[in-house]
Amino acid sequence: NKIISFGSLYLSNLKVLDIVGELNRIEEFLQGQVTSDITLLPEGGSQLSSICNQKGLVMASFLIIKKDSKYKIVISKDLINIFIGDISPFAKFFSVTFVKSEEIIKGSVEKKDTNPSPFLSNDFFSLSININQHEDKIDCLISTDEWLIANKILGNYCLSIDDVEKYRPMELNYDHLRVSFEKGCYRGQEIVARMRYLGVNRRKFSTIVIDQNSNITETFKIFGNIINQKGFDIFNCMIKRDDLETINTDGSIKLIT
Repeated sequence: NKIISFGSLYLSNLKVLDIVGELNRIEEFLQGQVTSDITLLPEGGSQLSSICNQKGLVMASFLIIKKDSKYKIVISKDLINIFIGDISPFAKFFSVTFVKSEEIIKGSVEKKDTNPSPFLSNDFFSLSININQHEDKIDCLISTDEWLIANKILGNYCLSIDDVEKYRPMELNYDHLRVSFEKGCYRGQEIVARMRYLGVNRRKFSTIVIDQNSNITETFKIFGNIINQKGFDIFNCMIKRDDLETINTDGSIKLIT
């Protein structure tokens, strides 16, 4: 709680894609492509999701928003062309297209239950995004690092362009945040499901909060950047399950799993 800052910021690294087509065809198309279950997405809500290739490797991660009975994709600008190129061959069979929007994206870190439609939360705080045509004044401005820290604490790892086709959902915590195991098929679903139910998972995705003076050893397979805040290093990583009981014998590491 000491490293969480409440407030908002404009996320210039994210862009909006409008999904154009007949509503029922869009929903049918999305349900067969994305890893989340869009039938659970309410009007005005947002949902973490991703797409995989046939080998079950993650191609892109993003948020799906349903607003005014229309669907939008909020995605890193570095992944837009990869997303469109990967999914468009299937979209044409549903007469669905993607149009880049100039809308502005605002992210907010708020106390729990402040926002009725967060995309992620715990017992202390929640994360939400809003899309607007223009920037408005933000009363309580937070930094990009403070936004990223809140996401890391909640286990939300956003794929970078260097991560494309390298990891399966279980390695990035997507099996908990972005994948539905109850919905029908999507590309790579068979492999993802087999790994969940039949595979032996010897590693655990975690968030580490560690004193800056501590050594970061090879015990951690780090995903993304290490952020320095208030005397701590915060990062997402994979840890061998055999090491979970031994890495924190002196209490210097806060392990969030």
